[in-house]
Amino acid sequence: MKKIIVLLLIVVSSLNVLGQSFVGKHKLEIKKEMKENHKDFYFSKEVMGKSNFIKFVDFDGYRTYLFVLDDDGYCKYHMLMCDYSLLKSMIDSLNKTYEYEENLVWYDYISGKQNFEIKIKKEEWYFSIITKKLDKKE
Repeated sequence: MKKIIVLLLIVVSSLNVLGQSFVGKHKLEIKKEMKENHKDFYFSKEVMGKSNFIKFVDFDGYRTYLFVLDDDGYCKYHMLMCDYSLLKSMIDSLNKTYEYEENLVWYDYISGKQNFEIKIKKEEWYFSIITKKLDKKE
């Protein structure tokens, strides 16, 4: 029962993070926002070089958040990597919040200013929820 409650809390806090797109924001703004509003994540590391990203990890070890940055430190897209125990609840939440297309892809047309594509990519040990700005041609 305790594990179910912990997983439920993790899902609810993940949805709070998912509901906000960091695409286009500077890394300093992202760090500040994560520190102030997503206290279940801690800053893990920043890499600027061939690959540019900042990484946050949750205290329970179920989720890792990567913000992939351009050379100037602005977020190109972000990826929330989760344990498979969270998959069903994350899909249910995405279905309630965004417009489902197909093949585990959703669209956020609600923001009004910018449209975003949200997709789930399954890996062997985890799955990722990737949020990126929708290309004009799509």
